[in-house]
Amino acid sequence: MKNAIVNVLKPTPLQAFEGLTMLLDIAKENHKITQEEQTKRTNINAMKEFEIEKIRAQKEVLKDYFEKTFIERRINFDKMFDILDRGIEENNLKLIELSLSSIIEIAKDSPLKQIEKLRSDFYNPNVREIEI
Repeated sequence: MKNAIVNVLKPTPLQAFEGLTMLLDIAKENHKITQEEQTKRTNINAMKEFEIEKIRAQKEVLKDYFEKTFIERRINFDKMFDILDRGIEENNLKLIELSLSSIIEIAKDSPLKQIEKLRSDFYNPNVREIEI
């Protein structure tokens, strides 16, 4: 009885070869999938780095935009308030009215309105350079 069990469990040389071939095929497939997944991870990391650099560049453009815009606005406000002061000192109603109108117009024109155009330019593949 013992010999009968051993004979049933003992593979033929062909079965052993087929088993070995199957293990080799599985190992090859595993290696192929591992390489493909590594390539995917590498591509994902490259895309991540590209997007991070794009965000950094956009941040710098926005910082530059706000800095220049608010400096320009401050200069314009300073000039208009100087004109207002001169109008008050000279009792010149026309100058007072003109300076107040200009101050109101400058205040109405929000620099944030132009942010939408900047944002649009960020995502427009045809825009190669953004000037502030």
